[in-house]
Amino acid sequence: MKSLAGKVAIVMGATREGNMGQAIARRFLDEGANVVVSGRSAAGLDAFASATGAMAIPADVSNREAVSALFQNVQERFGQVDIAVNAAATAQYGPFEEMTEAEIDEMLAIIFKGGIWFMQAAIGAMKASGGGAIVNVSSAVADIMFENHVAYMGAKAGLNHMTRAVANEFGQFGIRANILSPGLTETPMLGGSFTPAMIDAFAREYPLGRITTVDDVANAALFMAGDECFMTGQTFHVTGGLTLRRNPTAAEIMRAATGQN
Repeated sequence: MKSLAGKVAIVMGATREGNMGQAIARRFLDEGANVVVSGRSAAGLDAFASATGAMAIPADVSNREAVSALFQNVQERFGQVDIAVNAAATAQYGPFEEMTEAEIDEMLAIIFKGGIWFMQAAIGAMKASGGGAIVNVSSAVADIMFENHVAYMGAKAGLNHMTRAVANEFGQFGIRANILSPGLTETPMLGGSFTPAMIDAFAREYPLGRITTVDDVANAALFMAGDECFMTGQTFHVTGGLTLRRNPTAAEIMRAATGQN
């Protein structure tokens, strides 16, 4: 029997081809779940749903009413929500002293506040159906340093701590909440901006010798979503051991980008 047979899963942040959200949704579908994909781009969601058999319901994670309506819609259609994965993300980077209010607001709206709206809606739905699993996709840089990413790092660290608080408070309702923290992963959000030499600069810091893939992320999410996972409030570092070491410095990345030794 497939491990998620009979389960209903919402995967937020599955709008772009090949991203983490889509990889997770595919893995869940392969294991028999009814999967609803969501995010801001209806076109991207519809294309994925058409190709896979998932259901597409657009929603902006930064909009509390839209997220609440998403979960209500799924409850009405399926009668339950068992798994809720928040893989919505945005990236802002640049020198700390040049960070703008607009950049900070974007990080807080999508990652921090969006994380609150998503977990609030998930908790309400999961209470009604006797429990479930929340998976928030974060980042290794919530725990280790990476230059020129302060707002992103801070928002992700806040999401992590909120997830632990939810795990502590709502475990009594059978709700598990965990954090999935990948290292550098080749996804559409990188925009093809990392050359092979730049990726190699990161891979040298990974004890297992390569950077994270979206399939690595999806495999971890499958375990975290399943009933076999007797864990809550935990951070799953899907990084090939990166957190034992460090990210490359900005200077090292620049040297790799320009072909310097």
